[in-house]
Amino acid sequence: MRPLLPTLLLATLTLAQSPTSQTPKVEIITSPSSGYTYHGCYNETTNLPDTAGVRALGEGAVLVAPGNMTVETCWAFCKSGAGDSKGGTGGRFKFAGLEYARECWCAQSISSLSQKVADGECNLPCEGNTTQACGGNLKITVYQAGAAAARVQRAAGLIAAGAMVFTLV
Repeated sequence: MRPLLPTLLLATLTLAQSPTSQTPKVEIITSPSSGYTYHGCYNETTNLPDTAGVRALGEGAVLVAPGNMTVETCWAFCKSGAGDSKGGTGGRFKFAGLEYARECWCAQSISSLSQKVADGECNLPCEGNTTQACGGNLKITVYQAGAAAARVQRAAGLIAAGAMVFTLV
């Protein structure tokens, strides 16, 4: 008969090394009534050489909501124009972007230094709704407002369904 302790330790070690969970799936969502449509995943530009810390969505407004950020929260903030250059709620920002699971960035343009990257690089779940994609580490999930928001963009790796819900795998 085998000693029980070494067998239990071996079983525990085997389970600890086995992949028991897959990478969580997050969704890129678009709601026609929000006025914003998914525009893509972009790199943040603050760490690029010789950029003086310019952000991908700079000269706008930012909302940081640890534990509470959702895509809808960001859309509402950017749609209100909160913190616009006039210091009020003068109108909606053209771009809304989510980064690092808790940050919402609003701007009228995307920096020319920022480049579109694979959608799968924006894979951090929002802290307020872990099924939604909220950018990544130095990656920003960007939504665009206005007439361009009426177009549905096709992207590799995304599956459109119903009210335009995209799932990153």
